[in-house]
Amino acid sequence: MKTRLLPIILISQSPLLFAQTDNFDDGNSNGWTEVDVLAGVGAAGSFSFPGGNTYRMEGATSPNQAVFGQSRIGALRADVTYTDFYQTIDIVDFDESLDQNIGMLARVKDPGLGTLDGYSFTFNPLDQRMFFTVITDEAGPNLVDEEVLLDPGTPVRLVFQGTGNAFTCKIFDLSDLTTPVATMETTDSTWTTGASGIFVAADQNDPANSTDCTFDNYFAAAEEPEPSTEIDIIGFEIDGDELVIEFTSLAGESYGVWNSLGLENWEEVEDSVAGDLGATTVVRITNPEPAATKQFFEVRKE
Repeated sequence: MKTRLLPIILISQSPLLFAQTDNFDDGNSNGWTEVDVLAGVGAAGSFSFPGGNTYRMEGATSPNQAVFGQSRIGALRADVTYTDFYQTIDIVDFDESLDQNIGMLARVKDPGLGTLDGYSFTFNPLDQRMFFTVITDEAGPNLVDEEVLLDPGTPVRLVFQGTGNAFTCKIFDLSDLTTPVATMETTDSTWTTGASGIFVAADQNDPANSTDCTFDNYFAAAEEPEPSTEIDIIGFEIDGDELVIEFTSLAGESYGVWNSLGLENWEEVEDSVAGDLGATTVVRITNPEPAATKQFFEVRKE
């Protein structure tokens, strides 16, 4: 098995460094452009960070559905423009009583009230369906839709991929990231490039709703990462009393983090870390001891 020691982190190179990732463990939306189109017409929503490690969006009820449309709120990673793209997001909590479409945006341009263009992949937990939509000026047809059979309230992961004019949408139950519960594919050539993001909107069949959804573990890149049996540590930082390590991983595999003071005797300090879909996993080690001593860490496949 392949491992990387902490000193190697300083010189390690990986193409995943060009990806955008956010697990929201910093408790903020740095890097995101928040889009609350109804705020300008007196119906501001809110963005918050439950537990300091997830991203919640609550859209206000529209003051006039006929004029301004239904409740909707979202955020874009406007710092990067993608043509081909591969992106994922976890939907970890939502108000089960609301009829709402929760999802991802791709190839977006001109975000704003009545102006946004691009594509969306959405999941409606209440209706148990998913949709692929071509958006022009914040409106557009659903090209395809598919039934999604899940127990109410099930946390899910959305995977949205576009290569040229071909698109693939997948939904995973978060308890099993190896096999999608639903998949749909389609083609369209309306939009060729733009930013990516996430959003939640009231369903048009019940536009009087507000919206409420909590996201986690965003990932975006120009292409799907290649599966790898190697473990590369691609990022680390000290965050308060925690050591945060990000490493390449495979969904369905389990990993452990080991610690040594002198590269001879090793002790496992974190075990049964589940490999995440999206090619990387983040683990946080609290109060690595002894704090004042030079230490080495490695990640091992269990």
